[in-house]
Amino acid sequence: MIPATKTYDGLSITFQVTEDCNLRCKYCYEVDKKPGNLPFEYAQKFVDIILTDEDPINAKGTDSEWILKQGLIIDFIGGDALMVPELLNEILEYYRYKSVSMSHKWAYRWRASISTNGTLFENPKVRDFMLKYKDNLSVGVSVDGCPEIHDKNRIHKNGRGTMKDIQKWWDWYLEWHGADTAVTKATCNKDTIPYLAKSIKFLHEEMRLKHININFVFEDMRLAEADLKELDAEMEKSIAYILEHRNDLHVSMFDKGFGIGEPLKDPDRGWCGSGSMPCLSINGKIYPCFRFSPNTMHNRKLDFYVGDVWNGLDHKERFEIVRQQTRAKISPQKCLECNIESSCAWCIGGAFAEKGEFYRQTNICEVKKLQSKWSRRYWEEYDKLEGTKSFDDAGKVIS
Repeated sequence: MIPATKTYDGLSITFQVTEDCNLRCKYCYEVDKKPGNLPFEYAQKFVDIILTDEDPINAKGTDSEWILKQGLIIDFIGGDALMVPELLNEILEYYRYKSVSMSHKWAYRWRASISTNGTLFENPKVRDFMLKYKDNLSVGVSVDGCPEIHDKNRIHKNGRGTMKDIQKWWDWYLEWHGADTAVTKATCNKDTIPYLAKSIKFLHEEMRLKHININFVFEDMRLAEADLKELDAEMEKSIAYILEHRNDLHVSMFDKGFGIGEPLKDPDRGWCGSGSMPCLSINGKIYPCFRFSPNTMHNRKLDFYVGDVWNGLDHKERFEIVRQQTRAKISPQKCLECNIESSCAWCIGGAFAEKGEFYRQTNICEVKKLQSKWSRRYWEEYDKLEGTKSFDDAGKVIS
């Protein structure tokens, strides 16, 4: 398996530029979509707050302080952020003007990032925006796999599938991005299981992707024993294919670090960067990460914000509250005793969105066990073919 694409380290800030979307993907965590865009003046005030507050995420003196010493990642989300390309341009133009005029440490140390559904490239304003910021912009397209599953889940408002819309502009996108580094974010749910191996092959051979980030949703999929048995077989077929293409393919699901689990190592850590990724919502409030934004809440009365564009980050202690939701604090006993715990992911914001409290979701336990099993099997077979060593004598992963 080739290495994953390199990531840009730094403080990640998110602009939720719209709560609307042109699609209605069946598993979307944004449960309350509606028309409404971010006012530009809110975005200006958010930029001012980030650039003038020396500690916007309340990280100084904590293990997260290193983030402030890196660059800046400007993330745009929706709905689909490419629905409003002119607003994206205005925000980046203002950021560049403001940061340079301040001689800020991030004036030339920034990247912008967008994850899109891939159906909006036909808009010339979208293409113009992407070409303008090509050197600083990363755009990932979500493609879930072969047309049978992609068109079942990623649909227009009228129920029509979106694969043909994506393929229409796919050559342009690969040329813009560069085929060797283009990455997709494939989301799996229960319906995906029979198509998992076929989807990996399709994404690699038909969509010409060398880097496939793929994972199951955190929500309860209500998997039966028959589903898990089928998933076991699909993962076996998947790693056989990846082994054949190990010199030009990376699939995150079976990556060493992400796929292979080991017993609990650091109980004081969480899983992701939630609590260090301030997100501006269209309502003018700022949240610990985008999974706390209002349109993701199952009840909009849940409002765990860290500040707003009028008063600044006046509740920034909540960043630390989120970061304190560590493995030891919120894991049930079965997780603490699990022999693959280290690779098991959860979403602290998604859990809060469901129940309004901090807890660790355990909906994908059995999926993760299969993922760890077949990830380990992949690297065992890889070592035989390549004459390498991925595990020490005790069976622990050698990074």
